[in-house]
Amino acid sequence: MSSSAGTETTDDGAAPPYSVVESPELGRHWVAARDIAAGEVLLEERPLVVGPKAGSPPVCLTCYAPTADYRCSKCGWPVCGPRCETAPVHRDAECSLIDGHYDSRRSAAYCFVMPLRCMLLLHQRDGRRAVEFRSLQSHLDDRLDTPLYRAYAINVAAFVLDRLGLRSAGHGHDHRSALEAAAVLDTNAFEVRRPGGRKFRAVYSRASMMAHCCTPNTKHVFVGDETDGQPAIRVVAAVPIARGCPITATYTQTLWCTRDRRRHLSAAKCFECACARCADPVELGTHLGSVACGGQCPDGRATAAGRWLCTTCGRLATDVEAAHALQAVGALSKTRDCSGFERFLERVRDGTMPPLHSNHHVTVSVKYALAQLYADRISDLSTKQLENNTDICEQLLRLADVLEPGITRFRGLLLYYLVRGLRQLKRKKHRRNYDEIIKNYTGEAVVILKTEPDLVHLVEQLQ
Repeated sequence: MSSSAGTETTDDGAAPPYSVVESPELGRHWVAARDIAAGEVLLEERPLVVGPKAGSPPVCLTCYAPTADYRCSKCGWPVCGPRCETAPVHRDAECSLIDGHYDSRRSAAYCFVMPLRCMLLLHQRDGRRAVEFRSLQSHLDDRLDTPLYRAYAINVAAFVLDRLGLRSAGHGHDHRSALEAAAVLDTNAFEVRRPGGRKFRAVYSRASMMAHCCTPNTKHVFVGDETDGQPAIRVVAAVPIARGCPITATYTQTLWCTRDRRRHLSAAKCFECACARCADPVELGTHLGSVACGGQCPDGRATAAGRWLCTTCGRLATDVEAAHALQAVGALSKTRDCSGFERFLERVRDGTMPPLHSNHHVTVSVKYALAQLYADRISDLSTKQLENNTDICEQLLRLADVLEPGITRFRGLLLYYLVRGLRQLKRKKHRRNYDEIIKNYTGEAVVILKTEPDLVHLVEQLQ
């Protein structure tokens, strides 16, 4: 499937596998026009606009690689070199307007760049792209009275209109249209992460219409930005999707608990999620947001449905100590010390880390971090650590089967970590009974990793 600037067509002229419909609850969204197989590419689309994140550190304005040394000879902003300096995305857009306005001391030096590009997009010759951008939701009225948008009124709207001169440049922009551009970004932009530490945002016309779900049935990857910094988004079915079913993505993090996901969605996307997972106090049986009872029932879980009441014994519990546990995890993450994470999980297992339990979202984050640490030093792990790696990966895979099932990046990485650990464990124990399970896990890992452009190199390590 191919597309250009938000309008996609299939290579053989066939209709796309989805239809765009509208409902009061979801607005415009995709539904499957036919039965869709797992792994099927649903869309590949070029972006309407790309740019740095509002709080970005110094990055190139063309390819978004971290940079601090080279400066554009025209405007003085960071770029990688002459090639990026003369790229149309920068030279033909904001370069002449932002001349002399780069201040490396400002933490939000880049906050106006992408809204400016959106405002300039609306007046380019390609009117179709402007129409597509205008059609995207902004929820501006819901955002205007927030602290962020009061800051945007000064740092984005006033700056772009008055300091950069767009108010008098014949573009027809005013204070509201400047904030509208920022709000369209906050509502619709995808965060893009690419090799080399590049992190930026991009807006896609069709992909932005996918409805949100906290257990999505698609995933997306970014491809093809090696030369122009304009990555296409590729949307892939993670699981089979039946005809007529909504096609969904997630606008948040699937390993966050319901409370944190809802807070993020309300603040960033201006809606209250009512998906099946959010409506279930036990999060589809995962208890990711539940806390340990702390009473006499060792396996009791207290849910956040109203008061924190244990579903086994009815005891009133609390999650107040979870915040302290999360701070401890943050400190561990800075050290990248396996033993610290291992001790943390031991305390969870023996009940001395209340109110955490084996599936609490804080515990899950520690398990995943430890699996990643183990993978970095797999050949140096002890037999006990390799067995621990197996247990952790299998536990997280069971969780992924509920929250991120199918051909997902999370499952692919877990399978990769698991296979490498099992192979090392087989060498240490000199056992052949691992062969069949390693073969099965490897086959599934390879299928998934081949759909992830930045992970496909890992396939060689499994074959």
